[in-house]
Amino acid sequence: MRIYVLIAVFFFQQQTFAQTNPAKIKRGFPITSYMVALNDTTQLLQIELPEGLKMEDKQVGIVQGVYHGNRGDTIRKGIGRCQLIKGNYYYFSTKQLSPDIKFNEGDLIYTMMPKNDIYDGQIPKLASDFILLQDVYENQLYDRYTIFYKWTKEMEDAVIDSCVADVKFTGGYFLGENPDANVVIDSGPYKGKKVFAVMMETNASMIRDFLSYVIVRPRLYAGNKWKISEVFATWLTGGAPVPL
Repeated sequence: MRIYVLIAVFFFQQQTFAQTNPAKIKRGFPITSYMVALNDTTQLLQIELPEGLKMEDKQVGIVQGVYHGNRGDTIRKGIGRCQLIKGNYYYFSTKQLSPDIKFNEGDLIYTMMPKNDIYDGQIPKLASDFILLQDVYENQLYDRYTIFYKWTKEMEDAVIDSCVADVKFTGGYFLGENPDANVVIDSGPYKGKKVFAVMMETNASMIRDFLSYVIVRPRLYAGNKWKISEVFATWLTGGAPVPL
């Protein structure tokens, strides 16, 4: 019972921070493969932070599963506290919410971190869920750590422009190389159009609509790397839903 009380307190603290302490934000950090069982239901989990990024001793964190092909992968798995700090490594004593739940490398520990004075755009919100967007050649469009130290509207607009260019290029490429995959969108604002045609007409507003959707529903995206052209095409064929 105590574990569920801790979870309730943690999320109450998040809401309180959001309302009264704009200097704190929730961020997710991936756990490493290092895991040590402390007892039947508690494990010591490790995260590694880049130079200059610090956490506090006894800091609370909640473990969230990362999508690996099954929606059930993204369940909440445990709650713990930072019990040990060794250089850039932070160790969380973490209690499983169920004996059947297993922690996996790459699962995210969510905790509250200082908020720096950066442009509060959509891309930092993606990075707070440790989401990385890549171009079709798997080049990253931003860094999930350094973004929280320096981010401007100009940098944000440059990433959006890169997304537009990459989606347009990919749509045109596959229209020529794999026209059979050019399916008709059967719902949403682009209903009746073919997906590659819509991709080739993509603009910044459409990319921002997609990012708004990801920000509101991050669970299938959190903690992973995604080619913007692929996930954008999936979103289009799914009806291009947007937050209400």
